[in-house]
Amino acid sequence: MKKMKLFPKTFLYTFFMLLFITTSMHLMIYFFYPKVYLSRMQDQLEKKMDTLQQEIKRNTAAEAGQIFSDFAKQNNVNVTVECAGSEVTYMGMDFQISLYTDADMVFDVSNLENAESIIVKNKTMEADDGIEIQVEVMASAMPVKEAVDMITFLLPFTFGAAILFSIVFSYLYSRHITRPIFHMLNVTNDMKNLKPEAAFHVQDEDEVGLLAEQINQVYEQLLATIRSLDEEKEHMLAVEKSKTVFLRSASHELKTPLSGLRILLENMQYNIGKYKDRDKYLAEAVAKVDELSGMVRDILDTSKVQDLQEEEKQKLCAGGEIGTVLQEYAMQIADKKLEVTDSIPEDCMLFMSRNTFQKVWSNLIGNAVQYTEQGGQITIAADTDKIWIENSCTPLTEEQLAYIYEPFYRVDDTRAASGGNGLGLYVVRELLKKEGFRYVFEPVEDGMRFTIFL
Repeated sequence: MKKMKLFPKTFLYTFFMLLFITTSMHLMIYFFYPKVYLSRMQDQLEKKMDTLQQEIKRNTAAEAGQIFSDFAKQNNVNVTVECAGSEVTYMGMDFQISLYTDADMVFDVSNLENAESIIVKNKTMEADDGIEIQVEVMASAMPVKEAVDMITFLLPFTFGAAILFSIVFSYLYSRHITRPIFHMLNVTNDMKNLKPEAAFHVQDEDEVGLLAEQINQVYEQLLATIRSLDEEKEHMLAVEKSKTVFLRSASHELKTPLSGLRILLENMQYNIGKYKDRDKYLAEAVAKVDELSGMVRDILDTSKVQDLQEEEKQKLCAGGEIGTVLQEYAMQIADKKLEVTDSIPEDCMLFMSRNTFQKVWSNLIGNAVQYTEQGGQITIAADTDKIWIENSCTPLTEEQLAYIYEPFYRVDDTRAASGGNGLGLYVVRELLKKEGFRYVFEPVEDGMRFTIFL
């Protein structure tokens, strides 16, 4: 039975249980019904004799004969009366059997072959005139025998009907019970294959329905977790790819000044030509080292952008925060005699971490100051759905814009021209992506504009 499938197992369990119940009921009826029936007949005859005794007590012995005769005919019994040495039998049945006994008893078919079963009741009654009368009542127990015969005759048919009923009921019951289980089996198989549409559709509100609902909830959470893990995996792959690209670019950027520094020091070491003037070129070597140190510092700061822990976001007043960043570039702005217009409305608010906001706008303003020509103009403005910074310069071409977010990319490829390291817009892009803001960097008339959509 352990290796049997659920449906046949449920069917057999149900069938044998019903078969046991119906068989037990048939046996109980067959063995106990005749005894119960005979006992009820005896009790009824006893009550009738008690009623007869009450009636005899209200009449004299001479008047009792008619009463006994009427009792015998009405109840289909034989009444034998012995009074004052004489014996009279009043016939209510169509046969007579002489039994010489003073005890109550039952003669069944096994006792009297080829004769009817008999119930014998003896009772002493007293008439109204004080005379005692010995009364013996004989009643036929033939209905008991007929009932037993009928049960015996019907037993094969009722037992067969019970078996047929057990088979049909067991089949229908097993099918009803196992149907949701099979449905669960099919659905869980789809869930095992991670089919998104897999779900239980059980209308019942019983334990099976609750189980199906809980499995649906668990599967939904599982799919959500898998999707989250896939997204995290894609994000990590993108981050790793970005780090690889950044590392390669950083290595390339460091290689050039390091090679120049090595050549400079090597020429000084061998006193070649003009490099004999060590004091002059030693100062140049120190400047190269300072340049490399600054570049390494910028690279380290930039590499931390993708590893920044998410800070608590807060509602920031854009105008006030940008004003703070502008103060950091006040000296450069004054040196280049730039005209800066800050027209951010006071009610312009952004939901962002303060550290991220300052890093983004420090890079945007720093780039604008560096690439704006002497005496040029920088405009910072906002409206209901965006905020932007625009500076006057030669607009970039589409080819240049295609590489503008790559680390260490410079439009003119000359560090001396702007003093930049090509990491500003790369940092801005990574931070805005992390915060979930859309942005665009596009040419406008006589300049470039960087727009952040709120």
